[in-house]
Amino acid sequence: MTYTSAPHMPVPAGLLSPTGNAPQRLIDLMSDGFYLLLMIQRRQVPEHHQAFSAAIKQFFTRIENAAATAGIASEDIYAAKYAFCATIDELILSASDCPFRDQWELNPMQLVMFGDQLAGDKFFTYLEDLRSKGGVRLQALEVYHVCLLLGFQGKYRLEGSEQLGYLTARLGEELVFLKGKRTAFAPHWASPDRVAHLLRRQVPLWTPALVLGIVGAISFTAFSLTLSTDTQAQMALLDNVIQLPTRTASLTITLP
Repeated sequence: MTYTSAPHMPVPAGLLSPTGNAPQRLIDLMSDGFYLLLMIQRRQVPEHHQAFSAAIKQFFTRIENAAATAGIASEDIYAAKYAFCATIDELILSASDCPFRDQWELNPMQLVMFGDQLAGDKFFTYLEDLRSKGGVRLQALEVYHVCLLLGFQGKYRLEGSEQLGYLTARLGEELVFLKGKRTAFAPHWASPDRVAHLLRRQVPLWTPALVLGIVGAISFTAFSLTLSTDTQAQMALLDNVIQLPTRTASLTITLP
């Protein structure tokens, strides 16, 4: 497989064959695919439609086998594949210099693998469902986060990038939290396993009031100091303008 913009750049070796090591996480298993997405994002698009499509299908087959061997849940595998298909479709269709863009538009990867062309909306529907399940779907959530970082927009291409930026940042925070607390997800852990629920448990009710009080005190002190400094400066200017008249010399003579 070659690339029009950079024919000398090597194709991800792991796209067609497994690497030497055996990663245990979806995000690691799919690293070669993410590298491919990055190259397409940089307009290093493939030349041959059939060869490229076949390579993607082989990549998915390898991911499914390796993930099943690693004990990764089928729900995570399915969701991750859908996110990858949605992202590669959007990147190919956004690449105006892709030689087979029109062919791909008629038969996108999401249609080939999942039988629909609704990934612009379904990507975020699946994402919200994964987020609601928290740490149980951590592996798939990581894949969705990478796809967002690689530029997937979907329905937000029309609705605005500000909301998408917030969603991406929020998802990143949730992943950090989930991975930091991952060992706590045990049979006796409180239900439901949701990030918002867990965050409310960790933050005392009085914390926001304390923070606001501290911020208010600091702001008042800073305002007082600024006002005092400005007042002194203005008074100094007035001293130069308003001055008492100079006293004239006088002599007093007292007669006997």
